[in-house]
Amino acid sequence: MLANSQAQTVDGLPATIPPVPGIYNLEPWEDPKITSLNREPARATGYSYSSIAAALEGKREKTDRLLMLNGDWQFSFAFKPADAPQDFYKSKVNNWKTIPVPSNWEMLGFDIPIYKSAVYPFRPVDPPRVPKDYNGVGSYQKTFTVPANWKNMNITLHFGGVSSAFKVWLNGKFLGYGEDSCLPSEFNTTPYLQDGENVISVQVMRWSDASYLEDQDHWRMSGIQREVMLLAEPKMRIADFHWQAKLDKNYKDAIFSVRPRIDNFTGETTEGYKVKAQLYDSNKRAVLGKDLEKSAHDIFNEVYPRLDNVKFGLLETEVKNPLKWSSEEPNLYTLVVSLEDKNGNLLEAKSCKVGFRDIQFSKETGKLLINGKETYLYGVNRHDHHPVKGKALSREDMRNDIRQIKQFNFNAIRTSHYPNDPYIYELCDEYGIMVMDEANYETHGLGGKLANDPIWVAAHMERITRMAYRDKNHPSIIIWSLGNEAGRGPTTASMAAWLHDFDITRPVHYEPAMGSHQEEGYIDPSDPKYPKTNDHSHRLQNPLDQYYVDIVSRFYPGIYTPDLLLSQQNGDKRPILFVEYLHSMGNSTGNLKEFWDIFRTRPRMIGGFIWDYKDQALIKKDSTGKDFLAYGGDFGEKYHNGAFSLNGVVDAWGKPKAAMWENKRVYQGIESLVSGNDKNQMIIENRSPVKNANSYLATLLIKEDGKVITKKTLPAFNLAPGQKTTFSLKPYLPKFKDASVYHASIH
Repeated sequence: MLANSQAQTVDGLPATIPPVPGIYNLEPWEDPKITSLNREPARATGYSYSSIAAALEGKREKTDRLLMLNGDWQFSFAFKPADAPQDFYKSKVNNWKTIPVPSNWEMLGFDIPIYKSAVYPFRPVDPPRVPKDYNGVGSYQKTFTVPANWKNMNITLHFGGVSSAFKVWLNGKFLGYGEDSCLPSEFNTTPYLQDGENVISVQVMRWSDASYLEDQDHWRMSGIQREVMLLAEPKMRIADFHWQAKLDKNYKDAIFSVRPRIDNFTGETTEGYKVKAQLYDSNKRAVLGKDLEKSAHDIFNEVYPRLDNVKFGLLETEVKNPLKWSSEEPNLYTLVVSLEDKNGNLLEAKSCKVGFRDIQFSKETGKLLINGKETYLYGVNRHDHHPVKGKALSREDMRNDIRQIKQFNFNAIRTSHYPNDPYIYELCDEYGIMVMDEANYETHGLGGKLANDPIWVAAHMERITRMAYRDKNHPSIIIWSLGNEAGRGPTTASMAAWLHDFDITRPVHYEPAMGSHQEEGYIDPSDPKYPKTNDHSHRLQNPLDQYYVDIVSRFYPGIYTPDLLLSQQNGDKRPILFVEYLHSMGNSTGNLKEFWDIFRTRPRMIGGFIWDYKDQALIKKDSTGKDFLAYGGDFGEKYHNGAFSLNGVVDAWGKPKAAMWENKRVYQGIESLVSGNDKNQMIIENRSPVKNANSYLATLLIKEDGKVITKKTLPAFNLAPGQKTTFSLKPYLPKFKDASVYHASIH
């Protein structure tokens, strides 16, 4: 659709707004150089509170500065842009259908979901253009009234995630445009609000130029799929803040630093205003001797040097021996950052959780060290998925997922392949789940074409920068991932460079960063000697992986792949991670133990992420009206990948499969094995990196012909992490019967 006034009217943009000049003279949703219009800078998830106590409690539902806009919205659907409502944003609509927000419209009977593992779900594939004849458009409208106590406040409209691109109007005025289905878009509504009823209008495109960066293996769905809310803040506000904690070489004491960012919409000077910060323990006791404090004027007017860069910590102090955060002991503190006016009155307070932890790789072994302790990643790849709701999960759904993952001894998730809802990270902070946070970036159907196209550079960079700005304060995130299956090029090198400079505390991962053309011995893909997939030699380094990744990452290895990689004489000491392995389709995942026997006995091996957590099946009715679990092709999609979506260690409802129980057994922190040829002796090993085995209650079960005849609580095993001991069964054994079979186990 051409970007002239007539075309914009058809698409819903007011004709009074001049066309946006684009490189292709197309709409913004077909111009890769336009990823947003009027969108606010990305920032950490947070809410404004009117008291320190409220910020410390951190219950967003209790703040009077948040208005949720979830619920029923007016909705109209069209199969193509030319048939979408015109000028609907100019007045209130009353005769449309309603749709719950958040939701995916395909799950509610508007168009169909499409399961595609790779290569785009539409044709032609012609970036940045998308189809005109079949490209669903959802038009939404919602009314609200601004709370009376929000007078003289700055009010932001927050969309948690909209797939794939959208325009928004407020009271008939164009407010902005946004892309990226899995990151927030925020818009300043303050100039357009009115007393009484206000009307928000939104128009969402199913496919846009952004869809070329979102070619992941999952169900392709559309709509306002995450929360919508209004956020009120004072006109001089804490726009954002970023904390870092650096542990000393003994992993005991820490230097704790905070960098706030101030916005001033008052038109007045920041002189006399103060920013303060305090850290609180789990009992809500202040940890710092006194509040950290700095002039808002100095923060707002910080001077940057011509050479080098400014110090990170605008507010900084030493914290003596804080409790540490780890997957086993996820100790959390609460940081409260506040802003006071020149008379000492509190304008606002914001808060987030803090976890003191250090992430390194051993220089000797290449193993992952969390707070100096060797730690493995017992990981699983997780998609947002619900068989009825699609990708619009509730907070209860999210908690159920993370709780179950923890219960089955996983200690890590990869957010495959996009940033998750912020609540997922809060849960991982709380439960002790380490996170590989992955950008919403995959161009599987085009390989690395877009990573080598200068027109797409800014769109790529935003995928990384906006994720990191939003998620930077979560201690559970221990690795940044550039994305998935998108080839490599100068743009991916730039993405990694930005992350390394922005955050010196976390390593950077990107599996496609294979092949180092800077090195002697590199073989390019056009060479007949290039490694072939049929013998898995393509998993070797060529001769190294790119310098800008901190981890050697591989997909779907054979049991021999670790030794294959470790045998290369290339001098690489980086850790090796199988970021997708043990494709858990059908009755698979049976060689998990064999993999982990290798991981635990080889240098550099740090674990992996099973593919994947949950079967991606959807509820559909058959011809008799009975529900069944559907997969690719069951909705009549032209392009699909059948049952390839059913790879979970749990089914679509979360019921564990056999593979899930195998995971729980192999990943357990305490191992008990028969000692050599003496079946009356057992070896007890504490595989925990943090906890002493005496923190667990041990029970001996002895069965005779399958029936429990002995159940006894054992004395605690006082074993430090990594220690072993032998345990004799003899004192507990019954008198054996010749015709019976006996089994002993320790739980």
